[in-house]
Amino acid sequence: MVMFQSGETPIRSGPVTVFTQGGPRPGVLTLTNMYLVFEPSGAAPPQGEGWGGGGGPASNEYRIGLWRVRQAQAGPGPGGKVLQVNLLARVLTIQVDDINAWAAAVNQAHANAPPPPPEVAERQAMRKAGKAGPGAPMPPRRCTYCGRLSAATATKCESCGAPF
Repeated sequence: MVMFQSGETPIRSGPVTVFTQGGPRPGVLTLTNMYLVFEPSGAAPPQGEGWGGGGGPASNEYRIGLWRVRQAQAGPGPGGKVLQVNLLARVLTIQVDDINAWAAAVNQAHANAPPPPPEVAERQAMRKAGKAGPGAPMPPRRCTYCGRLSAATATKCESCGAPF
């Protein structure tokens, strides 16, 4: 069961299979006004596939902020058509019951989602302005696996060890 954060409301939920490099992962996908939340019924998604922890150490939730979503659409999958969710640096492949309805719901939620966290906006602004050179202060890095912050110079997450 998803533990909703302050201001977070559910939009759609249902049984899914998330296709990962480690194989298919059955579970429940919940779309909220802020996140895609995956609750696996077996093994967790492998590190580095975009799913960050979100419910605390005892939680079985893996979250992706909607600010990272670029587009959701129907596409080819291992066993037929699937939902493809295009993120900043990867594509999630998810088997759902009603692909077109899920794609429309994700795209609509993304359009109305809150902006990226402040450190992401700061980093983007610094890169755009060309100020991310030596000596310029860099904001901390957010782990895409567990969601926690690490030092800007870290090469792996200081909390869970996932590589950046």
